[in-house]
Amino acid sequence: MPDQSIFEKVDINGIVPGIIIRHTRPGSEIIKRHWHPELELDLAFKGTTRFFIEDRMEDATPDHLVLINSREVHSSIPYFSKEGNVITGITLQISYSFLKSLFPRYDECYFVPTDEARIQLQNLVIQLSSLYDDPDPNTVKVITIRIICDITYILLSQCKQIRVDLGEQTTTNPFQKLEGLLLYIHENYSHPLHTAEVAEKFGFSKEYFCRFFKKHTGEAFHQYLTKCRVLQAEKLLSKSSMKISQIAQETGFSDEVSFIQYFRKYYGCTPGNYRKERLSPPPSRNNPLSHG
Repeated sequence: MPDQSIFEKVDINGIVPGIIIRHTRPGSEIIKRHWHPELELDLAFKGTTRFFIEDRMEDATPDHLVLINSREVHSSIPYFSKEGNVITGITLQISYSFLKSLFPRYDECYFVPTDEARIQLQNLVIQLSSLYDDPDPNTVKVITIRIICDITYILLSQCKQIRVDLGEQTTTNPFQKLEGLLLYIHENYSHPLHTAEVAEKFGFSKEYFCRFFKKHTGEAFHQYLTKCRVLQAEKLLSKSSMKISQIAQETGFSDEVSFIQYFRKYYGCTPGNYRKERLSPPPSRNNPLSHG
């Protein structure tokens, strides 16, 4: 429910009925539960962000745009990948007052895109992103307004559904449990985390916890935790001068040997070699004027 989470005030000023955010997020960044009256569209250009939206879970990827309805409580967690520790993407938030003015019964509906509509929306959001390269701010404003109107037309003509008041939810939402679990891992990866203790903390038996976690993430608890630690370690290797042993300790590995073993598994080299490669200057291109 919105009143149990943080309200996010979105400042939308001027003639454009929305706000566009192009972002580069570190793979460790967590966006905690919040809500706002603006409708939101999220698309990742690189990497994957896992959204928890009310009673569902959805991944924003380069091939899948996520739609978050007005006042839906949502949070997001990066989905780890050894391909990179940075997520790039775009967020569009469309003004509530703009949508309400076009459709006075806006509060009585919500939007669920069909596969075809999702592709159309995704292509329009990509067009918005490309506007950043246009040097003329007036052109950007005009085209942005046109694209937001096109998006609104698709929403109202292809995605609109009538909201049904189901009253208070009395059943436990498994995705809320999973969201809490993943947040706990992201915030406590540097400490010893044992399967049985985490299971007990969240009210599971050890056996059921293992099945639940694997079912909803596709990975075993220890595998997910190790990925989290390795990617946090990669961040420290790239951005600090900490010793390898200290990084191992800071990211929750039992010892340096264990850290090196798992790091090599995911990155194909030792932490020391990885750091050397990242710090070494890129090879110079061949000078076309040189000979021999």
